Amino acid sequence: MNQPKVYADITFLVNFTMDFMILWATAKLSGRPIVYGRCIIASLLGGIYGVAYLFPEMSTWYSLPAKIIFSCIIIVAAFGHRGWKDLKKTLICFYGVSFIMAGATIAVSYLSNNSQGLSFSYWWLLVGIICAFLLGSYGGKYISAKIIPALLKYRVELHFGDAICRGEGFLDTGNGLRDPLTQRPVVVAEYELLKECFPDDCRAVMDNFSDDNDILQGLSMSSWANRIRVIPFSSIGKKNGLMVGLRCDEIVVDPDKINLLHKNLVVGIYLDKLSTKENYQLLIPSEILQKI
Repeated sequence: MNQPKVYADITFLVNFTMDFMILWATAKLSGRPIVYGRCIIASLLGGIYGVAYLFPEMSTWYSLPAKIIFSCIIIVAAFGHRGWKDLKKTLICFYGVSFIMAGATIAVSYLSNNSQGLSFSYWWLLVGIICAFLLGSYGGKYISAKIIPALLKYRVELHFGDAICRGEGFLDTGNGLRDPLTQRPVVVAEYELLKECFPDDCRAVMDNFSDDNDILQGLSMSSWANRIRVIPFSSIGKKNGLMVGLRCDEIVVDPDKINLLHKNLVVGIYLDKLSTKENYQLLIPSEILQKI
């Protein structure tokens, strides 16, 4: 029986090209700058590592720990070392791209069954390049637009007495608003979400006035006067702004899963829409995902 032949030059070319495309896609997904000279050097190392696998005496260098260590070496060679946290993020992207590309090439190889007369290595090379290009070109945009926002959304319940408002909250790590009295973080919510929980006199004030001073004066004479807070804030174009807020009896984050409850937090009232695309009505500070 004829034994299949494996050519070292083809093995090197395939591994070099695939490693380069993986590093390119990894840089795109992780936001790392691409230094093509460093990526070429790292890919050369990957090609040599792939060829060394052909020699049985080198088998000890292909255990799982050795492969992980070599992956770290390739990443550092391509992008430099900027701390363990950054290395971990890049390594996750590196393996994510590698696994997706491997799955795609195995699937195409199975479906084609080599019926086109091309060796598996050439299919691997062609499909892998296409897959890496698509991941690098569109994967980051998809992750930023779909996956990350979904991971940062939480169902939120706001309890004002017996009234409950339910909405979608977006984790806002830049939300530094504080209740001046307690120094606890402030949740920001659209008025349209809150209005069903408001008593009639408060709703009348909110519906008839748009100026913060008028709203504050009107609410101060309402049945919820004891709930009022004035929250200072700074934003682009408004360095010394004031937001009207109301103390909430209970806020429950993600009641179906983590069921994290906070009492007597202040909710800042936002009169406009917080988002027209992402479909959330509240901004929740990261601190309320922890016990305060």
